[in-house]
Amino acid sequence: MIQKQPFGRTGHESSIALFGATAFGDCDQTTADEILDLLLKYGVNHIDTAPSYGDSELRSGPWMKTCH
Repeated sequence: MIQKQPFGRTGHESSIALFGATAFGDCDQTTADEILDLLLKYGVNHIDTAPSYGDSELRSGPWMKTCH
């Protein structure tokens, strides 16, 4: 499991490894969901995304609505 530490003063325990969602720039939703499920399984809960990362926000958003 990936180690976590406090993320500033937010109270969020963030994984020390993060995922750069720019990898979703050219990805279909099914593949993105599988990758995000795998990341969560191993404890990665810090996903870096931005409008300039292609479809990264469009791929991460739907998964976030359904993840547990």
